[in-house]
This record gives sequence, structure tokens and C-alpha cells, in this order.
Amino acid sequence: MVRFILPIILLAFLLAGCQKDPNSVKDKKEVKSVGAFIINEGNFMKANGSLSFYSFKDSTVQNNIFQTVNKRPLGDVPNSMTVWDTLGFIVVNNSNKIEVIGLHSWKSVKTIEMAGAPSPRNLAIVNNSKAYVTNLMANNVAVIDLKTLSLTNTTIAVGANPEEILVYDKKAYVANSGFGSGNTVSVIDVNTDKVVNTIKVGDNPTGLMLDDDEEINVLCTGRWPAWGDTTDTGTNGGIFVIDTDKGKVVDSIKVTGHPSEITYAGNDLGFFLLNGSVVSFSTGSNKILNNTFIQGFFYSVEADPVSQQLFVLDAKDYQSNGDLLVYDLNGQLLKQATVGIIPGAVTFVYQ
Repeated sequence: MVRFILPIILLAFLLAGCQKDPNSVKDKKEVKSVGAFIINEGNFMKANGSLSFYSFKDSTVQNNIFQTVNKRPLGDVPNSMTVWDTLGFIVVNNSNKIEVIGLHSWKSVKTIEMAGAPSPRNLAIVNNSKAYVTNLMANNVAVIDLKTLSLTNTTIAVGANPEEILVYDKKAYVANSGFGSGNTVSVIDVNTDKVVNTIKVGDNPTGLMLDDDEEINVLCTGRWPAWGDTTDTGTNGGIFVIDTDKGKVVDSIKVTGHPSEITYAGNDLGFFLLNGSVVSFSTGSNKILNNTFIQGFFYSVEADPVSQQLFVLDAKDYQSNGDLLVYDLNGQLLKQATVGIIPGAVTFVYQ
């Protein structure tokens, strides 16, 4: 799932278009959380994915906002959303498109069609002129011109089945999952659009997160056992820590099982999911803090470093509407609300 938009590197923009960084010590006193978009995947091949919006002002949720405003469905399996200036870029995986909406109006500004069914997954803003989007089935990263909101002719070959992408310090880091068989992160020079390094991590890297130490935490889900092979036990997952200056792994957190998702709340506090429960860990010591920080069987988790809240998504039976659960960083439930079918990602908007 990518999510995201990783909070530590997320450039939060005012709805009026003014840029602020919620993780800057200076800006934290000025920035406040305005809302959160919940990206609901819907059922595969049913084209019933949707977009919900949570308001921090009154803790209310509006559902199916894209279809309500634009009089058409969002599409088949929206996977992630990235905010840039006054626009939101919704990557709709199985519809092979990116829906661009206005943050004020939620109206469609443009639909970027991805030719050849590359299965786009996650989008990252590189600078004011271009963005990168990972293509799961094409094994590449496509380049989008932000001035024209259109695909360029440039694609960057990376590893097999790329998932999340993170841009930091003139480099883009791409998690190459290989559907379980991959174990690398491709590093792209954003000035040349060329891969300049390939870093070996654990099996099945799917998530990326930048912490306050300017280290990239790579969540590796691990390889699942081969179907029908009772002798194959697969491999465990873990978190592999990349030093961005050295360009290599310098530490790791071993996890028994297959973790998923990864998110950062700031102040050396990170979270991921394991067996459906929320696990907390320290990015300072690179150690697990609490294996059952929030117990349950959840589908996704995203931390907001500004409001210091944790948004947890419950897909329930994967057929009916799921739930958004909002917790504080002590694990206290603050709010529960119904959202769309298979809620899979959260993207925050700041002011």
C-alpha cells in the first residue's frame, strides 16, 4: 500500500498555497493540521474506490467526496495521494491514472493517463517542476511535468515491482519489492534522472520513512512462503536503516513475521503494523518499544507529527465500509468514524 507521503519529508502547503514544513522546529509552532484525506481502495476490478475527508476543526468525516463533486467515480484501487501547493495527486493503481484535484474545491483539474498499464503506485514531488511516480508492473519510475500536469517521455528503470518512493537531499529512494523476491533500494539523482546507487536491504522492501537523524528507515515485509510448498518458511521482515551520507545500511531492527506500513510521528518515534496490531519503535536506538501499542487487526497506519495523532485504518471485512480510528500518541482512542471500502492510506493537509 505507500503510502505516502512520509511526514518528516512532507512539504505541507497551506490551502492557499504557502509552503511550510511541519517537522521544522521553528515552523511547528506556526503550522496546524487542517484535514486528512483518507484514500479508500475499494474492491479490485469494481472501480468503487473513493476519497474521504476528515476535518480537524470539528472531527467530522465527509465520504465519497470525489464522486459527489465530480459526478463520476474515482476509479479502480486508488493507492496513494500526494499534496503539492493547492493540488492533490491521487494515484489510482488499477485504473492506471493519476487524478489531480484542487484542495479547495475537490474538483478534478486534470486526469493523467498512464499508457501501457504500468500500474502506478506512489508519487513524490521532486521540485516545483517535476514529480516521480513508481510503476509496479513496468519496473520503472515515470517523470511528470508539474507545469503542464502531464507525463514526460522520461522513465527511469529501477528494480522489480517498485513500491514507495521518497525524495530527500536531491536523491530519490525507491523500494523494489519484487513481490517478495526483491531486496534493494534504487537511488536516483534527481538532477540527471539516473540511478546512481543500489542499496541491498531485506526481502520485500515496501515502505520508506525519513527520521530526524536524516536516516531512511526501509520497512521490509519479508518473503512469504511459496504457495503449496510446506517446506518453505519464507523470511522474516525488518527495518533497515540507511545512512543517506554513506549511502548504505548502518543498522537494522529484526522483526519476527511480516510487518507492513511504516510512519513517523517525530521525536524519534515510529510505528508499523505487525499481525494487524500497531507496533511502536525508536528511531534513536533502533529498537522496538511496544509490540502491541494498539491491538487489533488493522490495514494501515499514518502518524501526523503536527497534531501528534495516529490515524489507524480498519478495513473490516474488505467488502463493507471500513473505519478510521484516531488515537493520541499514548494509544488513547479519540475518534472513530466510518469511511469507504478498504481504507488504505492517509494524507494530511496543513495550515
